[in-house]
Amino acid sequence: MKAKRILFIISLVALFSGCFVIMNRHYDELARYPYVTEENRGIILKYLSSDDINYMISQQLTPEQFLPFIETQGFTIRNTLWYKRAKETQDASNEVIVAFINDFKEKLDYATLEPLLKAYSYDTLRTFYEEDNGYVQNASIVNDPAALLTRIDVKETLYTYEPKDLAAIKDLPNVSLLKENHVIRVHKDVVQPLHDLCKDISSVNDKTCGNLILTLGYVSYEDQIPFYESMMLKYGKDQFDEYWDYPGQSEYQLGYTVRFQPAGLPENGIDTDYFELIGEDLEDSKNDEIKELAEWLEANAYQYGFIVRYPRDRSNQTHKKHQPFTLRYVGKEAAKTLQDQDQVLEEYQIEIK
Repeated sequence: MKAKRILFIISLVALFSGCFVIMNRHYDELARYPYVTEENRGIILKYLSSDDINYMISQQLTPEQFLPFIETQGFTIRNTLWYKRAKETQDASNEVIVAFINDFKEKLDYATLEPLLKAYSYDTLRTFYEEDNGYVQNASIVNDPAALLTRIDVKETLYTYEPKDLAAIKDLPNVSLLKENHVIRVHKDVVQPLHDLCKDISSVNDKTCGNLILTLGYVSYEDQIPFYESMMLKYGKDQFDEYWDYPGQSEYQLGYTVRFQPAGLPENGIDTDYFELIGEDLEDSKNDEIKELAEWLEANAYQYGFIVRYPRDRSNQTHKKHQPFTLRYVGKEAAKTLQDQDQVLEEYQIEIK
């Protein structure tokens, strides 16, 4: 009797095993996938594991999203949406895109991937992530440098970013602080407001542009390096930090910041005592015209979409000393809000985050 019972159990196990094998042979992993076709079935089964297929189904990924990349070396179904967004934002070979996302996904943010890839090339980002930053240790890259209100935090860098919409300023009084015959450029949106401001400030003294000379606009990463080295050599780190920024951290690189030099003062270049000429002591200057110009900008720059970037008595917020002729374009709406609330850009940024 006992032997019959054992034989019966063995028979049942064998029967169930056989049924399982037969069912498994006929099991269709893609039966739950509504987008399967005879054309894509074979390639899906060839390149995706059972786990991959389950993920694909659970996330309802469509063939149009992953099939363009599925045969690319290194492809993983879990990065499908990253590949797709990268491809749509900045086209490149699938090999370049798959390798880039796979290598640096942990350093990226899906929400800011689009503005990041609009600002920087894959090669630029790869170099940034693979090499040490010689100026700011453990720096992260600014995700959206093209945004009008972008501000560079202490641990951020623009690296080699260059705005796409720069325009030359030739018909305003200008002498570049960088080098002889250097063409001063700004973001195209700044050109007309800058001309309007220059025209109206002449009311202070009936002189062209109020007797102000434009000395800085956009400054590239490459141009910041010799400027930084010269300034550090002349003034040292502490004084440099009070007025300027390390390469990759200068707001001049955004294309929205401009700097004027009052005519009649020695050139505020790297070989003069700029820090003594225009700084906290400006209000005590005997030059009434310069004081009038500074006061006019404090009171009126916002009407043209500009702010005095480093105003008087606000170094605790801006971490820079007073620079009355350094203007940042932020648009009329933001400029008026900052003026009305007596805020600097650092405070406005906190509110809109």
